[in-house]
This record gives sequence, C-alpha cells and structure tokens, in this order.
Amino acid sequence: MIFELGNSLSLRGCGRGASYRNPSNCGFVRSRLGRVGIAGISLVVFGLYVHAILGIWRADWLRDEHDRPSLEASARLEPWDAQTHWLLGRYFLYAAVDPPNALLAFRRAVKLNRYDAHYWLDLAAAYELGGDSGQSKKALEQALRAEPTSTEIAWNAANFYLTQNDTSRALPLFRVVLEYDPRNTAAALDLCWRATKNVTQIVTHTLPAQPASYFVLLKILTAQSQSAPANELWHALIAQKLKFSVEEAFPYFDYLIQTQQIDQAKQVWADLRKLDSALQDDSPSNLVRNGGFEAEALNGGFDWRSGQTSQIHVSLDTSESHSGTRALRIAFTGPGVSDMGVYEYVPVQPNTRYRFSAFVKTQDIITASGPRLSVQDLSTGKMATTDEFLGTSAWGQRTAEFVTGPETHLVTLRMVRIPGNPLIKGTFWLDDVELTPASAAPRAIP
Repeated sequence: MIFELGNSLSLRGCGRGASYRNPSNCGFVRSRLGRVGIAGISLVVFGLYVHAILGIWRADWLRDEHDRPSLEASARLEPWDAQTHWLLGRYFLYAAVDPPNALLAFRRAVKLNRYDAHYWLDLAAAYELGGDSGQSKKALEQALRAEPTSTEIAWNAANFYLTQNDTSRALPLFRVVLEYDPRNTAAALDLCWRATKNVTQIVTHTLPAQPASYFVLLKILTAQSQSAPANELWHALIAQKLKFSVEEAFPYFDYLIQTQQIDQAKQVWADLRKLDSALQDDSPSNLVRNGGFEAEALNGGFDWRSGQTSQIHVSLDTSESHSGTRALRIAFTGPGVSDMGVYEYVPVQPNTRYRFSAFVKTQDIITASGPRLSVQDLSTGKMATTDEFLGTSAWGQRTAEFVTGPETHLVTLRMVRIPGNPLIKGTFWLDDVELTPASAAPRAIP
C-alpha cells in the first residue's frame, strides 16, 4: 500500500516544479517514453520502406509480364519509371497497333528520360505509323543526339530513314556502322545497294577508308552478276590507294574469268602488280607467270593454282630442277587420274600463233596413258598437247604450237592424261614453262 502510494506520488511529481521531490524518477520516465516514441517512428518508417520495396518488386514483376494490364499496373505503381512507359508504348505500337496510346506512353518516357535513344526511336516509329513524318524525323534527330556514337542507334536510324526513302541521311549513318561494327557490314551494304543501285553514292557517303568494306560490297555485286557496278567499285578501290593483300582480290578476279571479262581481269592483275612488287613477270616475252616455280604459287590470279587430291602428291622439289633452285614434282601412287589439278590462266591475243614449251624429267612412270602438258582454249574448248611422258628420262624440252581463235583471249595450262582412267605410278618434274608468240625468239635456257 505504502509502495503503491509512493509510486503514485512520484509520477504526479514529475511535472513542473517537481524536481525537489524526486528528479531521478522523472528522468527515467522521460527516457522510457522517448525510447517508445523512437521505436514507434522506426516501425512506421520500416513499414513504409517495406511497402515501397514491395511496390517496386511488384512493379518490376508486373513489367516483366509484358501484357497490357500488367504494364499499366506497373506504370501506376512506378509513374516515375521511364522504362515502364516505354515498354507500355511498345506494347501499344507493336502488339496492339494502337499509335495514339503508343504516342502517349512514348512521350511520357522521353519526358522522364531524354537520354535514352531507344525511347526516341520508338517515338519516331509511332509518329510514322500515325502519318506524322515531320514529327517522326524530329524524334529520329533526338535519338541521334542522345547517343551519337552508338552503332545500334545509327543502324536503326539508318534503316528508318531508308523506309522514308531518305538515302541522303541513311548512307552516312551506315558509314558509322561499317566503321565501328563490322558484324553488320554485309547487311548494311546490301541495304545500301538495294536502296540506291549507285556505286558512286555508296563510295562517297558510306564506305569508310577500309578495304574490307569494298571487298564485301564486291562480293555482293558479283553474287548478283552486277558486273559494271563491280568493275566501277574496283576502280574506286584502286583510286583510294588502300593497302590490302592480293589474295583478297582473287574472288573478284575469278568472277571476271568466269564471266569472260578478260580485259578487266588483265587490268586487275596490272593493279595488283603495282600493289605488290613480288608479282613482276620473270620475262617480258614469257606469258607464263612463275614458269620456273622459284616463287610460291599464289593459287589465284594469273599464277599457278593447285587443287590437291589423294590420288597424287604435288610439291615443290628443291633437290631437283632444270634451272634455278627448284621444280614442280608430281608423284603418282596408282589410281587413275585425268587432271593433275595444277593449272594457270594465261591471257593471249586472238588469231595468234603461240609456242608452248617446258622441261620435263621422269622417273619410273608406268601406265598405259602417260601425263602430258596441255593448253586449252577456253572459248572453243580445243586443246594442244605435248607427247606423253613415260618411263625414266633426264631433263628434256617438250613443245607444242597452237593458233588462237578469233574470240580467244584466255588459255589454260594444265597437266592431263588422255584417257585418265588407266592406273599410273611414278614421278615427273616440271620446270621452265614458257608460252610465247611463235614469232618471238625463245628465252635461252642452259
């Protein structure tokens, strides 16, 4: 009883002017009330925080559903989130095909974030679908200002300008793509060609000073049999004086051979010789390139080519040669073969007599049909051949003469067997191959 009365008096005595009674009790009460207040405020803040976190989580979860109700609910939960409005706009634009609602969502997105070019691109698309080309172009310009160095934005903007037939704006944007994103080179150049059909425009406004882009476009043009544009592009490439390996030009060169554009092939070869001094001819009078096999075969152009098969072994032999340091060696292992796979294209003049010669050595060639050297006229299919090589013999010269037809501008030198089905074993070596006009004096060979 006394204890309870004391406590009651102590509590009442914690008011104004009560410090003389029991000030320690007043401090205790105030401290406890303060802790309770802080705890209460903390619980409220924590509750608000959890509510906010749950709201954000739910908004993100709804946004990932990508359907209209979910996206609209997400936008209500996070009205400040630009991406949510952008996704909602994409739903209206591409799924619902509802340009007015798409415009509302995209405008909200760019208002909240002016620095994401994707928002501006989709806004441009919505304007275009709604028939407002003027606003569409303004939105495109905003996209490019937002991310001027992005190849993705340049690619999308360039494609968009093409849909508006605005090649003057599209082509320079494709140049950005070609310079910094080689993965899209072929697709970009194919679009440029289909949109313009004009090599000069593409060279001037799109192609960077990189030879790789020129060769990609050459491949596109030759695949479509666009000979005149391809030739124009080649001359533009050479005029740029860009450095590239001669092998990069071989696919274009082969296209010229296949389409019988021999004069252009000769021009390409002359250009390549200026580019690479190693391609200089051995002798001005000898039309065969690398007739002594002293240089490595290029396997392209007007040089020796070789397609290896399992039926024979072809190599350059440094232990045997007629002159110089090596010769071509072909070894037969038994199976019949009609074409050794070694050949060279040689440009010639129509209605002209030519003399073909080569030095040959044989060892143990056993067969009913020996190998021969042949010259084939590509325009008529006619052939001139040497006698067959059989048995074992020292180095000796083999020759043949032929006259080109009125339309002949190219012949092929080959090693063949006629017929090619009999079994064959043995080895022969080839060196100092020459093709000259019959009136020209042959080069002296020791």
